[in-house]
Amino acid sequence: MDELVAARVELVRLEENERNLVKQLSDVRTAAAMQRKRIDELIRTRPPPIQCLPVELLSSILLLALRGTNPSEKVTLSLVSQRWRDVILDRPSFWSAIEIVNSRKLSPAVRLHLKKSRGAPLDIAIRVESSKHHSSLREGLDLLIPCADRWHTLYIYSCSLVSIPQFILDRIGAAKFPSLKRIELDWGHDAFPTFLSATNVPVLEHLELGYLMVPVRGSRSPHRSVPGMSFSTHIPVLTLVTLTLWGHTPPWSLQPNSLHFPVLETLKIFLASTIEFFKAVVTPKLISLDYTVSLEDLLSTLFGSLEGKFSSVKRVSIHSSGLDASSALALCRVFPNVCHAEFYSKYLPHAFFDPCEGTYAFRSPVDYWKSLESVAFRDMDPRIWLEPLIRENNAFVRWLVERQHQRPLRVRIEGVYAEEEDVPLFCILYEILREYCVVELEDVALRHKSELSKSAGSRLQLSVRTFTSGLVDDIGAVVGKWPSHE
Repeated sequence: MDELVAARVELVRLEENERNLVKQLSDVRTAAAMQRKRIDELIRTRPPPIQCLPVELLSSILLLALRGTNPSEKVTLSLVSQRWRDVILDRPSFWSAIEIVNSRKLSPAVRLHLKKSRGAPLDIAIRVESSKHHSSLREGLDLLIPCADRWHTLYIYSCSLVSIPQFILDRIGAAKFPSLKRIELDWGHDAFPTFLSATNVPVLEHLELGYLMVPVRGSRSPHRSVPGMSFSTHIPVLTLVTLTLWGHTPPWSLQPNSLHFPVLETLKIFLASTIEFFKAVVTPKLISLDYTVSLEDLLSTLFGSLEGKFSSVKRVSIHSSGLDASSALALCRVFPNVCHAEFYSKYLPHAFFDPCEGTYAFRSPVDYWKSLESVAFRDMDPRIWLEPLIRENNAFVRWLVERQHQRPLRVRIEGVYAEEEDVPLFCILYEILREYCVVELEDVALRHKSELSKSAGSRLQLSVRTFTSGLVDDIGAVVGKWPSHE
């Protein structure tokens, strides 16, 4: 066979292969089209993902959307599908939250919730929106009080300076609540609510009490003329695990070390004056303190005589517009075993980190916290924190440098909004902190100028001139390799 014949034979073979491959490609395309059609049909006939959720997960999602006593919302969502209907209408947890207000008639809704909750623990909310039209509140209480043994949480709120009607406190005070675990109350009366006694709420663990000091009609004073009250006899001190007090200082009568809370672990206090309370309270198991410093409280005097009284506290959260060195020193000494500290202030708390007199072997007040593991700064003002020459002028940075040979702290910065002109200094602060501690950021907004560029055949490039290399590296570790930084 000569060379020409061999070439023609090879061409025939290749053309035959081509025809076979074209046919295979056509068959594959036909099969792929049929497969796509089948997938589309399966998708159309398959229930949506939310319908495939486990019942417990679906219940949790729907519970977030359906709280309160308005049954129409529950009925509306129950019409989405038979499965949703079964979950919403048949599970008691969807009907255990009951809110009564004086702005609308609620008796039918309350009855429906009591019926469908089928003995489940009840979360009761009483909201007073005006000083008139209390008939709805009376009707609601008439239905709910007979079920007092099922009450699990109780919230009593008033709007603005509307006082909680006395009949509400009287009705609740005449009942006992053997299962009630949590109470939140806006209190505006001199007469302390009787239903907070250990007899009425024997298992109460969480109490939030706001004293509003509502003006009394016909009285020049915001308080009625009544004798002071003994706080310890009016709340279940033996069972409380968390206690929150806020508002004006109640007209209580407290003696030193007269308030014993044997199992209290969390205390949040925001009162016009806290002197009497801190002197009176005894809390051997207190772990967490959230303290808003009052302008009326001179901490150096208040805590000067209480050293060692709160040695069990491991976490403190301090809200203050500014403390002097003596106050910061007194606070650090009275809570000597703090591991986690949070500062809520737009100002840098210089008093805690600057050297001061009276620290003896320590450099600054915060050095009394020998077990300190983390520090958080919330709502800081960048213009105050980011004074140029940060290493030299920032008290916290100077303190970190001084302790650089100790175990690194976790430092968290939250709730910061930096304008464009502050971003370079914030980046410098971030770089410095990375040298001496483990940095955490949360809800930090930086207003900056960034530029995108890309040419044919190249990768997209992002240029943020104000960002430092350390910040870029950390961002890149989260979102992938950062292609360019100028």
